[in-house]
Amino acid sequence: MKRAFVLLFVAAACGPKPAPAPVPTLPGDGDAHVAKPPPVPVNAAANDPWAGKPNLISAPPAKAPAAVALPKIEEMKLSNGLQVFVVKSDKLPVVSLQLAIRAGRMHEPRSRLGVSEATADMLVKGTKKRDAVALAKAIDFVGGTIAADSTFEATLVSCSVLARNLPTCLELVPEMVTQPSFPEDELSKEKDNLLASVRQRLDDAGNLASAHVQNLLWGNDHVRGWINSETSVGNLKREDLIAWHRAWFAPNNAMLVVAGDVDMKKLKGDLERAFGGWKKTSVPPTPTYPEPGLSGIRIRVVDKPGQTQTHIRVAQFGIKHEDPRFFDTLVWNYTLGGGDFSSRLMKVVRVQGGKTYGASSSFDRNIDRGSLVAQTFTRNSEAVATTKLITAEIAKMAKDGPTQEEVTSAVANIAGGYGMRFQSAADIGAALVTAELHGFGIEYLTNYSLAVGKVDVAAAKRAASEILDPKNYAIVMVGDAKDIEPQLKKEGWRYEKVSFTDPITALPKQPDAPVDPKAAQAAKKLLDEALVAKGGRAKLAAIKALKMTATGTTMIQGAQYPVEIERVFVIPDKMRIDATIAKQVKVIVGVDGRTGWQQAPSQTGAVQIAEITGKDMLAIDFERWREPELILLKATEPGAKVVPAPDETVDGKPQFVLKLASPFPGLDVSLYIDKKTKLVTRMAYSDNGQKELDEFDDYRDDAGVKVAHKRKSTTGGRVTELQIDKVEVDPKIEADLFKKPASATK
Repeated sequence: MKRAFVLLFVAAACGPKPAPAPVPTLPGDGDAHVAKPPPVPVNAAANDPWAGKPNLISAPPAKAPAAVALPKIEEMKLSNGLQVFVVKSDKLPVVSLQLAIRAGRMHEPRSRLGVSEATADMLVKGTKKRDAVALAKAIDFVGGTIAADSTFEATLVSCSVLARNLPTCLELVPEMVTQPSFPEDELSKEKDNLLASVRQRLDDAGNLASAHVQNLLWGNDHVRGWINSETSVGNLKREDLIAWHRAWFAPNNAMLVVAGDVDMKKLKGDLERAFGGWKKTSVPPTPTYPEPGLSGIRIRVVDKPGQTQTHIRVAQFGIKHEDPRFFDTLVWNYTLGGGDFSSRLMKVVRVQGGKTYGASSSFDRNIDRGSLVAQTFTRNSEAVATTKLITAEIAKMAKDGPTQEEVTSAVANIAGGYGMRFQSAADIGAALVTAELHGFGIEYLTNYSLAVGKVDVAAAKRAASEILDPKNYAIVMVGDAKDIEPQLKKEGWRYEKVSFTDPITALPKQPDAPVDPKAAQAAKKLLDEALVAKGGRAKLAAIKALKMTATGTTMIQGAQYPVEIERVFVIPDKMRIDATIAKQVKVIVGVDGRTGWQQAPSQTGAVQIAEITGKDMLAIDFERWREPELILLKATEPGAKVVPAPDETVDGKPQFVLKLASPFPGLDVSLYIDKKTKLVTRMAYSDNGQKELDEFDDYRDDAGVKVAHKRKSTTGGRVTELQIDKVEVDPKIEADLFKKPASATK
C-alpha cells in the first residue's frame, strides 16, 4: 500500500521517501530522427540480379517426419506407491532425479494464492535435519545442483550429480520432500521475493497485460483468472504451507524419473531405502470449476500514466492437451503466430502495419482447457489500429485456415525441431514427466513428430475454424488511457478501465473468527483504562485539529540525514505535511477529503506538483485512520474488532498487546499498552508482508492530552527518530492550507 508514496514516510513522522527514477522512453517507434532508406521501385522484382540463375544452390526439401529414437525407458513402482521411470544412458557419467508431485497453481484455493510456489521454494530452505546453508553445502560438496519449483500443474524437485554421487541426491531429495521445516525467517525472505515479483509486474507492461487478460477471460470464479497480489502474498502463513504439504505431498500422488548413468541392478533397492519412509496417504480431489462463457468482445484498458507504448493481448479459450485437434492446432497456430518471423501476425504487424514491433500467438498445453493468446505492443496512438490488424488476422485464419505451403512449412519446422530437444537423458526425463502428468505415456514422446506429420491442410483448416471465434474474445490494452480512450470511443468500442496498481483479483472475504467473550471484556476494560490515561474520551473526542513540529534523523538508502517536519491534521480528513530533508530537499503533501497533491523535486532538480490518486489515496486513508493521538477512539468505537494477543516484554517493561482490525483488508494493527502507565508504547502492523513498527516514549501533557514527544519508526531497513518540539491542539488553520498551489514553490 505504501511503497511508492512519500506521504507514508512522513505521515507516520518518518520523513519522505526518494522519488522513483524516471523511466527513459523513446518517442514513438524510436525512428523519428533516423534516416530512412529510399523507396523500393515498383519494378524491383524485374531487376533481380539473381533471377534466371540455374546454378544457384537451393535448400534441400524437408525430410518426412520420423519417430524419435529414445533410450530404453523402464518403469517400476515402489512399495509405497511411488511411480518410477528410469532412462538409462551412459553417454555421460551423470544422473538426474526429477520428482513431480501433482500439486500446483491449479490446486490452490483462492484464499491462499501463491501457497504452491511458496511451499516449493521453501523445500530448499531447511529440513528437520539441516538448515538452508547445510543443504547448500551438501550439494555443493559433490558439485551438483538441487532445485524445487511449482508450475500450474505440479511441484517439481530436481537433483543432478555425477553418477558416483547419486547417494547424495537419494539422501537430500527424500529429506526435503518428507521433512521440510518451513523456518519462519526463511519464509519471511521468500515472501519478500514473491512480493518483489508482484511489484515488478507493475513495471513490466507486457507481464501486466498477460495477467489481466487471463483474469478478463476466465473471471474471478475460475482458478485461471486468479492473479496473485501483494495482499495474497502478505496473507500467507507458515501454517498454510504446512497444511498444503500435508494435503498433497504423498508418494501415490507423485512420480519419479531417474535419468543417466545408473546401475539398474541396485537402483530399485536404493530407491526403496531412500523413499521408503514416505508414507502413502489419501489426497484431496483436484478442484474443478465451471468454465465461464464468453459472449461478445470484452475490452479492458489498464491505465498506466506515462507509458508510451501499449501492450495488447487478445485471448480466447483454447483446448486441452488431450484434445484430438491438438496437433492440428500446433500447425495452424505456427502459421498464425507461433512461427516467429514466418508467422502471419509477425508479417502483418511489421509489413502491413509498418511497425518494427513483433507479434505472436500461443496456447496452453495443460490437462485442462487453457487459453489461446495473441500478443503485441505498439505506440499508444496506434493501439486500436494494431488491435484491428491482430483480430482481422485471427478472423482470416478462422475463415480460411492455413495454405498448403504454410502447412508444409509448419510441419517441417515443428517435426524437424522436436528431436533437438533431447540433448541429454535429463531432457528426456523432463519431457517424460509432462507426458505422464497428462496421461500420454512413453509412446507420445517417440511418435510426436509422426503425429505432426499426419496433419494436412483439411485438418488444420477444420481445427482453426472450430477453435477460433472471431466474434467472442477478450482484449486487454496496457498503456496511457488518455491516449487510448479517444481511439476506443471513436470506434464505438465499449470497455472498462482500471488502474495499473489495482489488484487484478479481489480476495474472498475471510469469515470472522469467534471471539472469546471473556477475552473481549478484558480488552474493553484495558482500552477504557488506556483512554483515561491518554486524557479521557471526552477530551480526545473534542479535538478538531492537531499541529506538530518535529526534528530528527532519517535513514535513506543507507545514509542518515537530518529531517524537519510540520504536520497539520484537521479531523476527519484534511492533512498537510511539510518535510525538509538534509536542510535542502523539501516535500509537501496536501490532502482534502478524496483529493490530494504532492510537491517534490524531480531527479533533474525541478520542483513538480503531482495529483494523489488511486492506491496512494488508499494509503492516506490508512494513515488518517491510524492517527496515533486518536487510535484509542477507533478501538472503542461500536463495532470495532479487538482481540487480546499474548503479553510481551519490551525493554524490560511488561506490555499488554491488543490486535485491532482496520477497515483495510490485511492491515490489522497491534497496540502495545504499558501495564503500569496504560499508555500506548507501540503500534505494529504488516503491510503486504513488510513489517512496520512505530514506537512512542517521553509522554507529556499538551492541553490535557498525553502526547509522546519521542517517536521512532522502523520500516524494512529504514529507521527514523523524531523529537516533537511543539504540539498545538485546535490551532488556527489557514483556509487555503490544503489547497493545491497553482505553481510549485521552492
